[in-house]
Amino acid sequence: MTKLSNLRKLLEINELDAILIASPYNKFYLANLYSGSGYVFVTNKSQYVIVDARYYAQVKENAKDFIVIETSKINTLENILNRIIREEDIQKLGFEGEHITFDTFFCLNMQLQALMISISLKSLRSLKSEAEIKMIEEAALIGDKVYSHILEYIEPGMSERQVENELVRMIKECGGKKESFDIIVASGERGAFPHGKASDKIIQTGEFVTIDFGVNFNNYCSDMTRTFAMGYVKDRQLKEIYEVVRKAQEAAVQNIRAGVTAGEIDAIARNIIKEAGWGEYFGHNLGHGIGIMVHEHPDLSPGSPVVLEEGMVVTVEPGVYIPSIGGVRIEDDVLVNKNSCVVLTKSSRDLMIVKG
Repeated sequence: MTKLSNLRKLLEINELDAILIASPYNKFYLANLYSGSGYVFVTNKSQYVIVDARYYAQVKENAKDFIVIETSKINTLENILNRIIREEDIQKLGFEGEHITFDTFFCLNMQLQALMISISLKSLRSLKSEAEIKMIEEAALIGDKVYSHILEYIEPGMSERQVENELVRMIKECGGKKESFDIIVASGERGAFPHGKASDKIIQTGEFVTIDFGVNFNNYCSDMTRTFAMGYVKDRQLKEIYEVVRKAQEAAVQNIRAGVTAGEIDAIARNIIKEAGWGEYFGHNLGHGIGIMVHEHPDLSPGSPVVLEEGMVVTVEPGVYIPSIGGVRIEDDVLVNKNSCVVLTKSSRDLMIVKG
C-alpha cells in the first residue's frame, strides 16, 4: 500500500472524512515538506498541501501528487479548508492533537464547518518502504564509520564534551546531515545515567565509557550505543554486567521476526538481566521504532501487545545502571523480516579495550 492509502485506511478506521496534518515529520513523510509551517490536508477523495508564498514553489516541485494551495491574507487557511469541506461534504475532520496547539485548535474549531476530532498517527510510519530502509541502512553505516574513528580518537584526559564534538564533526565528514539527537557520552560513575549527555568530566583510565549517538541521513535516523573500557577494566563487576547485557541484547535480537509481540521481545532481554540479579537496574524499555524520528512506533516495552511486522525497524538497547558505580548499554538498529531480522548496525558488540 502507498503512504496515502495507508493514511486513508486510518481515516476509514476512525470514521473520518479528512485529516489536517501539522507534524513536520508526517508532512515530510507524505508530501516531502519538512517544515513547521504549512499543513497537509488529506480527504477521502483528494490531497492538498497548504502553504504560504515561502514554500509554494518548493512544494509544487516536490509534491507532484498533491494539489498545492497558497495562503494569503484573504485566502486564509480557514477559508481554504471550509471551501474544501463544502465541496467534498466533509462532516468529521481529524487533526493531530499532539501537534496542534490549544490556541490553534480553538480558532479552527470556531471557524471550520466540520466536527474536529483528535487522532494519533503514531502507527502511520511504522512500516518502512525499501527506499526508507536504504536511508536508515546508510545512516547506520555512517554511524559504524564514526564509531570506528572514535575508538582510535578517544584517550584518557579528554573531556566527554570533546568526544561529543568529534562525533558531530565526523558524522558530517562521513556524509551525515547531522546527529539525530543530543549525543550521550557518559564515563565512569556517569555511566549510571541512561541519558547522561556529554559533560566537562575528564575521562580516566580504567573507566567504562558509554556512547549513544545517531546519524541523520536525508532526514532518516540511526541510533546506536556502545560501551567500552579505557585501557583496562577497573571494576570487575561492570565487566560481568557487560556480558549479561550483551547476552540479553543478542538473545532479543535473535528472536525478532514478524508475528511476535514487542512485549515478548522485551521480556526475553529483561528476564536474562533479572535472572542475573540486575533486574532492578534496567528501568527503561528495551527499544523503539526508528525512522524519520529517532523514536517512533512501536515501543519494545514490557507487556506491549503490538505485533512486529515485516518492514519495521526497531532498536534493541538493554542496559544496567548502578548508582555511584557506572553502567552498560548496547544498542543496535534491527530490520524486522518475515522469519528473521537483519541487524543494520555492524559494529562489534564484544567488550572493547581502547588505549589507556
